[in-house]
Amino acid sequence: TRLDATIEANMRNSKELGETADRLTRALLGRVKVQGNFGELKLRQLLDDLGLEENAQYTTQQGLTDRAGRTLRSEDDRRLIPDFILHFPNKRDVIVDSKVALTAYERYVNAESAEEKSHWLAKHIEAIRTHVDGLAKKDYSMYLDSHYSKLNFVIMYMVQESALSLALMNDTGLWRYAYDRGVLIMGPQTMYMNLRI
Repeated sequence: TRLDATIEANMRNSKELGETADRLTRALLGRVKVQGNFGELKLRQLLDDLGLEENAQYTTQQGLTDRAGRTLRSEDDRRLIPDFILHFPNKRDVIVDSKVALTAYERYVNAESAEEKSHWLAKHIEAIRTHVDGLAKKDYSMYLDSHYSKLNFVIMYMVQESALSLALMNDTGLWRYAYDRGVLIMGPQTMYMNLRI
């Protein structure tokens, strides 16, 4: 009957969707580069949803250069390529780097014992602190052109709000730790609100 065929088609579609979600989860959890690309994509979507235009209100993956056009490198000789540079009125630039901390968070969520949860929560917070330290060490704002009214911090954008909230609720000094190092941690909600303001 037509109803049976519809139910069967829906079940098949549901199974295919579940398999696709499983593959995406495995890809995100298994590859740091894929996680990074995913975070950048979600941040770009947020900026586009706000009506910001690339190469006008923001640039992406732009290597920083000095006034002579030479590529700038960090102390450990790596090219300085922030994920995004937001351009505000009056030549104010803010650098935003997207960070994804999914692996320990996913293991925390799926842990069955209190001991496992405690272990993976600590690892999740540690991963976020490591991201903060990495961004603070790069000190991107130091390299922005001096003719800009640059802000002396970088925004660390975390795409998964629930993962950020979990860390902040269980490490009340995390936000201050980041702030003291010139890093502002924002999730999608706070990023959206701050950009609107």
